[in-house]
Amino acid sequence: MRPLFTARDFAVTQASIAALLFLSIPLFNVMGFSNHKLAAILHGLGATVTVIMSCQTLHLIYPMLRGKAGAPARLEWMLWLTNLMVLLTIVFGNWLYIAYRAPDGPQEWLLYHSPALHLIVMEYKEFVSLYPLPLGIAAAVLLRRFRHALEPGSAASGIIALLITLFWICLLIGFVFGIGLAKLRMV
Repeated sequence: MRPLFTARDFAVTQASIAALLFLSIPLFNVMGFSNHKLAAILHGLGATVTVIMSCQTLHLIYPMLRGKAGAPARLEWMLWLTNLMVLLTIVFGNWLYIAYRAPDGPQEWLLYHSPALHLIVMEYKEFVSLYPLPLGIAAAVLLRRFRHALEPGSAASGIIALLITLFWICLLIGFVFGIGLAKLRMV
């Protein structure tokens, strides 16, 4: 007798609920007071979608490391899509950064109320948030170059996995610090 729910059903349901909740985070900006709602919403949605896609990219490493047929091609495709989302999120973040640096903007408020927090949260966040693009591109280029010759346990697959893991960690740091910064002082 076939079970009522399979493990795949539970996994798809869990992923769908998590994606819906993640995507609702930036939409709370619609209810706030800001002259830069569109930039904030686009940057927030971009960051959220990018983090979700990077998690999927990270999960696609494991079949590649085990030598599963077709895994490098799937990983490369997802990695290029995620790199594109990283680029768009950086563009929208730079658009939002103009408002952040404006007179009487969040930067002045943070510098006045907590200069150390500004240095730690904002400057560190912006620095780390730029790393995923070169890390992701480097991993995608290496994967393109070596995908037909990848063997389980090879140095190339290990380096690609390390680059993608660092890519994912930097995205998470930027995402968490970005949410924290938005909570400190909304633009």
